This record gives sequence, structure tokens and C-alpha cells, in this order.
Amino acid sequence: MTLTNIRFPEDNPFARIKIRYIFGWLLLLGIGIGFQIGIISFTLGVKFDGKEPLVKEILGIYFSILLVGLVWRQCRLAGIEIKYLVGKVPDGYQWLSLGGLAIANIVFSISVFRVFYYPLSFIVPSFVEKTLIENKSLSLLITASKTFYPELYYLIFAIVSCVISPILFALFLGVILHRWAAKWGNTPAIIAFGLLYIIFGYKYFISIFISILIYVILYAKTRSLLVLMIFTALRNFISIIWDLFQSVFVDNQTGSTLEIFRSQIQLGVLFFALSAPWVIGFIYKNWSVLKGPLPYFANAAEAEKIK
Repeated sequence: MTLTNIRFPEDNPFARIKIRYIFGWLLLLGIGIGFQIGIISFTLGVKFDGKEPLVKEILGIYFSILLVGLVWRQCRLAGIEIKYLVGKVPDGYQWLSLGGLAIANIVFSISVFRVFYYPLSFIVPSFVEKTLIENKSLSLLITASKTFYPELYYLIFAIVSCVISPILFALFLGVILHRWAAKWGNTPAIIAFGLLYIIFGYKYFISIFISILIYVILYAKTRSLLVLMIFTALRNFISIIWDLFQSVFVDNQTGSTLEIFRSQIQLGVLFFALSAPWVIGFIYKNWSVLKGPLPYFANAAEAEKIK
């Protein structure tokens, strides 16, 4: 197996992965879990409230475990070596810079939202206000207050955000990126992956696409999904801290939702000025790594050299 010019599909195991099948199984898993809940409810006479935050998080963990198992099995059936896909942590890796990048990424996402939506708050105020209210209703403190066991919810939410979600996201990124790159090439695959996530969060398309670029560059540069998992966990942890800070100190201000949002434009500009050079600079300096072989083939080639 060489680093470049992998023939498609004979020499590329990712050619045997069908993403549409994975999404089809994802849908079937969701239906299956709903069916199981129905049987349990009927058998025990207990009504499960699908809107109960704690129940949703527990079901999310169950769903994620099944999904990871499904993707893992598909990889093994396709002949994909998991160790080459996951990679290993580089020796002497600079974890402090990774933490700084995670902070910069979160600050950039916050600033882009505030700067982009500020002019929209005058053009389409009802849309912006609805978005702000939706964001506020999803805050950790408000969501936890709706559950019957807030302390347990905080614990499970932390596990999902900092352990399960990073693993699931990294695995999906690794598989989908290699599969689509085998079909279309590296750049189209990255764009397609970014668009896939934008579909589920179109209101934040700028920050989502920039974040996807950072994720992909980190993976391509370190050739390790483990680094990507740690970065995602750090990013989610910082996001939780910001959410709590905003709920305690920002959302309690008097005035209408739009007025409070507009009054914070200086904060958005400041955040943008502090984070944009770091985030954009990281993407610009490391863009060249996306033109080379993707991590799976680089790791496989390195292992063959050692042999």
C-alpha cells in the first residue's frame, strides 16, 4: 500500500464502506430503540417521557454505543485496520497548544455568531430573537431544572459531552472522510463533510465549517483520532463552562432578548479580534497537510516501513 495514488476500488478498503448503509442502519437503530421503549412501557406499565432530559441522555448513550459498534463492525467487514484509522498520539505532542486552540475555537464560534447575527437583528429581528430564545432554552442549567434528578443529569451530560460524543464524532469523521476522499478526492470530501454537519446546524454554518476544517487538519496533521477525541472533549468542556457562565451572568440581565444581545456587540468584536488570528492562522499554516495522504494510508505505510 503506497501513500498516494491508491487505486479505486481494488486497493482501497474504504471503497467497500457504504455511507448510505450506515445512515440507513442509524435510522433503523432509532426505530428499534423506540420499539424497545414501547415494549418496556407496555410490559412494566411505565410511561417514558421522551422530553425528559435525563431519559434523552440515557437513550443517547445507548444509541451511541450501538452506533459505534455498527461502524466498527462495518470497518472490520471491509478489511479496514482499526489501528491505522485511529493512529497513535505523536511523541512529545504539545498539549498546551491544543488546549489553546480549543479555547480559540470556542471563542471564535461565539464571536462569529454575535457579529454575524448583530446586523440580522435589525433586518429580521423575529428570526434572531427566536434563535436566541431557543439557545437560552437549551442551556445546561435550564435543561437540568426540567429533570427529576438534576445531579444525575449533570453527571451523565458530562460523560456524554466529554467521553462518548468525542469518540463517536472522531470515528465518524475518520470513516466518512476516508470514504468520500476515495470517491471524490480530499478537498471535495472535506467540503461534503462540512455541509453534512451544516445541515443539522445551518444557523451556525460559519463556525461549524471552520470547526470542521480544524478537526480535519488536526487529524491529518497528527494522524491520530485520539488527539481529535481529546481536542473535542476539551472543546465541549470549555463550551459547558461558557454556557454556565452565560446562564449565571449574562442571561439574567434586564431588558428584552434582542436589546441584551445588541448591547453585547463589543464583546463579540473583541472575541473575534482575539480568536480569529489564531484560528485562521492555524488553518492557513497547516492547509498543506490536506493535500497529502490521509492518516489511514500514512499510518499503514509507516507500519510497512518498520516491518
